[in-house]
Amino acid sequence: MTISGGWIRRSAEEGMEWAGVTVWTRVASANEPSGYQVTQWPTADGVVHIVAVRDADTDQVTIRSDFGTIAPRVRPATASGVEIRYVAGEPVEPGAVSWSAPGGYTLVQAQSGDWSSAAVATRTYSSSAWLPQVEFVPSAIMWDAIAYTIVVESAPSAPPPPPPSYPPIAPGRGTALYQYVFRRLLSGEYLGTLDLEGVTFDKRILQPGSFSATIPIPNKRIGDQVAEIIPRTAEELSIGPGVIVVDIWRAGEPWGEYWITAATPSRSRRGTPTIQLRGSTLDAYLAQVEIQDELVFSADQIEIARQLIGHMQSDPHANIGLVLQDGVSGVTRERTYTAEESGTYGQRLVELAQVDNGFEWTINVGVRDGALSREWVWGYPTLGDTTTDHVFIDARHGGDILEWSEEIDALRGATRWRARGGTPVADDEDAVDASVEAKPLISDVHEATAHLDAGWPRIDKTLNYSSVVVQQTLEDYAAYWAQTAAGALRVDSITVALGAEPSLTPNRLGDWCRIYLDNEWHEPHWRERRIIGVSITPTSRATGREEAQLILESVEVESGG
Repeated sequence: MTISGGWIRRSAEEGMEWAGVTVWTRVASANEPSGYQVTQWPTADGVVHIVAVRDADTDQVTIRSDFGTIAPRVRPATASGVEIRYVAGEPVEPGAVSWSAPGGYTLVQAQSGDWSSAAVATRTYSSSAWLPQVEFVPSAIMWDAIAYTIVVESAPSAPPPPPPSYPPIAPGRGTALYQYVFRRLLSGEYLGTLDLEGVTFDKRILQPGSFSATIPIPNKRIGDQVAEIIPRTAEELSIGPGVIVVDIWRAGEPWGEYWITAATPSRSRRGTPTIQLRGSTLDAYLAQVEIQDELVFSADQIEIARQLIGHMQSDPHANIGLVLQDGVSGVTRERTYTAEESGTYGQRLVELAQVDNGFEWTINVGVRDGALSREWVWGYPTLGDTTTDHVFIDARHGGDILEWSEEIDALRGATRWRARGGTPVADDEDAVDASVEAKPLISDVHEATAHLDAGWPRIDKTLNYSSVVVQQTLEDYAAYWAQTAAGALRVDSITVALGAEPSLTPNRLGDWCRIYLDNEWHEPHWRERRIIGVSITPTSRATGREEAQLILESVEVESGG
């Protein structure tokens, strides 16, 4: 086969008997012809598909093929692009053939006469993880078939330009420090950049972080710009809350990505319209997708977590492109999750981590090959760098600590802990007396012996884990809480003024900091605390100052579930 118009032949495969497929590429110009002439043998029967890919990296095209109707798996070089799956062949009996492909793909078919039949399925991807094989299912028995996977990487996109620089110790000033870029959650497609007011965003380990902001709409021109991201009507399904994310860039570096889940357009009696936005870190998305298959694991706890996320992302409608950190913790677990329990992937991941000898995880954002990357990272037993020195000072001569608070609450902890699970289902051979009522499992009491020996009274807490039917798992939960939430729990919090180049960023949660306190309450001393959360208020016209509230390590006692 040949084609006019300066196309470059990239691949050709001959089938077992009669079928053959050729792949060409070309970079389109502003003066493309109205059509291209394809020729082949006079007695041949053929079809042609043309796929136009916008913003492509023409140097990064990967082509893999195989005989049959299964397009092979491929690992893309970057975390953004378009995958093209193609199949062509001829049926055993002459006649039209229709093809089907997995959900999430845009499918186009073509038929020529009674023999040649082909289909192309396309979708965007936003991860550098392996793209799975895709099976096309024909409506007829095929005599000969060839399947292709073609991956076209996105052209590198430069991060937003950095704002003016300041000395590291100077306060971060000016709204130009921050840029707010909106994209689609699944495809990563760029939608636009908006000016926001009243922005606050936070991030915590093992808890979803939140985002809130206001979009001012002073005139119709701005309103039209916003309407490309937040729809004016319910008929527009491709944008708006649930579909979009906002990327937060500070001084040219990614500081967070938030799934926008709510928008409230309104107008007061005196002002012009505004839209209130609310969102969460992608941890919250994991908590919205239910496990609806039975999953059985016996592996390192980190590998179980990776397989849970991989199972979720095998559904193209739930593939948010998380890049998974490798490695293991050395701790083996056994877990069984069933569809009847209706637990979510996020819920099970948190439960998997919060056990005796567990681990911590979070989702960071970074830049890989010029594109934003969503990275699931973990630490055993904890995240963070113990050697990094973030220093904050509240002294009589001044400092960068604006506010501090210390809460001591004896009713948030306990001195005796139990974990209650579900009711085991007996096998037929074990069922002796059906009249005996089955009871849920419950762990032994795990005591905070140091507190009881020091004179603390007995304070009991029993946590519920209705999906757990393994006794040892319940013992691990109870032991974890007895060790980490004994007695009165303390919650320390400080609010600091950020410098232009702070050492602490939202991607550094888990790091330790040093705090110097010398004031009317505290005797002069240093204390070390681990940072498990941060809430940031960017510089605004109202405050003129950039602030960060640091959540220092304490314990949040879960109710179980």
